[in-house]
Order: sequence, then structure tokens, then C-alpha cells
Amino acid sequence: MTEENNNKEKPISNGYIIGLNIGLLAIYTVISKVIEGGIIIDALLIAIHFLICLFAAAIVQRWVWALAALAILLIGFSTCVSLMGNTL
Repeated sequence: MTEENNNKEKPISNGYIIGLNIGLLAIYTVISKVIEGGIIIDALLIAIHFLICLFAAAIVQRWVWALAALAILLIGFSTCVSLMGNTL
């Protein structure tokens, strides 16, 4: 009986999902800041990341993925605006 309980997969925690997505956003935002024309690449990656999170929310049917998509959109948009302000 205890072996059956140990073999069951534990669901990924909500904090881990949000943290992983924010971490990925931070990584590719820093990389795009370093390269030439990075704001366009950053905007495209944010859009792709947002869509992937929305698809994950629909497939897995967990609200945390929709929340991650919203966080990516809000943080990513504000980062792009900030980067545009620094380049002008």
C-alpha cells in the first residue's frame, strides 16, 4: 500500500509554475537587452511565452497557468516600455 502512494506523481505547485515562468521571462529579457535590436526579440518572446501559458491553461485546466500568462503579459509589457524609454 505504501509503494502505491510513493509511485503516484505529485502535482507541480502553483508557486513553482509562477516562479519558473517569471524566471524564464527574466532570462530572455536580460539576453535581449545585451544584443542589438533586442526589444523586438523580447516582444516576440513575450508574445510566444504568453500564448504557450494560455494553451497550457486550456490543456491542463489549471488557473495558475492563466495567472502566469497574465503575469508574463503585464511584466513583459512594462519591461518593453521601459527598454524603449531607455533607447530613445
